[in-house]
Amino acid sequence: MKLSIILPTFNEEGHIVDFIEAIRKNIPEEVKYEVIVVDDSKDRTGEVVQEKYKDDLSVKVFLRKKRGLATAILYGIEHSSGDHILLMDTDFNHDPAYIPRMIDMSKFYDIVSGSRYMWGGAMKMARFRFLGSKLFNKFVALTLGLNIADATAGFVLFKKSLLHNLDLKAIFQGYGEFCIKLVYTFKLKAASLIEFPVIYKARPTGKSKTNFTKYLFIYTWATIKTRFNGRKLIHSTN
Repeated sequence: MKLSIILPTFNEEGHIVDFIEAIRKNIPEEVKYEVIVVDDSKDRTGEVVQEKYKDDLSVKVFLRKKRGLATAILYGIEHSSGDHILLMDTDFNHDPAYIPRMIDMSKFYDIVSGSRYMWGGAMKMARFRFLGSKLFNKFVALTLGLNIADATAGFVLFKKSLLHNLDLKAIFQGYGEFCIKLVYTFKLKAASLIEFPVIYKARPTGKSKTNFTKYLFIYTWATIKTRFNGRKLIHSTN
């Protein structure tokens, strides 16, 4: 396995190095990997990473300005060399300690996804927001016919080959709604998927960048559009 870990960053200067170090400590010795930081920050996040890892070829940094989460992830994927892709948040919401387990499960499944809403999972935030997000994910699963408890977690490891013949520019738009479109196209490809419980932690510094009410509307609309137009996200091979 060659693992490409895509880290889209936005104003994470205070803890990004600690986060990358936590990732590196949790990569098994036998696994080749690269960490790809795609930075849209107003602060010095990208520069801090460049300075720390200037002599380390396993850490790549790309500097951009305010071009959005989803396009940052796509940019990282386009510049990756691994056969597996790991997507995760960069604010410690997604605990790097889960990485060894994800790698183990990826030997048997095409997609390994962390779930906040299956038994054993949790989310450290206001109860109203937790319940609202959980109910929304049930709506996504029912609308799109997905056998998944958490379609929007964004903590996922998958085979890069699954991206073949997908309309990636149409999928990776906006904020986190790409998760919904991506998992739906994987379903259409009959890819094997396993979820495992994760505890979604609070970020150590700064504030969350997600406005729950705003993105609930955006994600709902993305789900409805995917239900009726999702098959167009896969290019015909004929």
